[in-house]
Amino acid sequence: MRKINKNAEKAYMFSIESNITYCDFSYVGGTLKIDVSSLFDDYINGYPAIMGAYQNYLGRGMRGAIVGASMFRPSDLNDDDREVYDILIERIKRYAHAITNNDDLDMNDEWNTMSYERQQSLPASAY
Repeated sequence: MRKINKNAEKAYMFSIESNITYCDFSYVGGTLKIDVSSLFDDYINGYPAIMGAYQNYLGRGMRGAIVGASMFRPSDLNDDDREVYDILIERIKRYAHAITNNDDLDMNDEWNTMSYERQQSLPASAY
């Protein structure tokens, strides 16, 4: 069994689903917001720490790469918390991908069954 460090464990144990504050995805992209205040409370001075992901529509049924974002500056985090942040932002992007790539037979085409790696190779915006 592979041993993970305490920062990775903290990031992997965090429940994305339990901390969703906003989620709106469709075939034209969308937005996901997660309250991560419990992880980064020392840096936000009483304001909610929000991380998330968004995806733009590129046209012709195709969505772009999923982009991770936060409503606080990751550069303000110490090294340990920055490691947690980096792991968590990747988890959030993969979570958003799972929402948009599902088993809905009405949406089962080449764009909606694309692997995460292939999706991330696309541009984030058509503009």
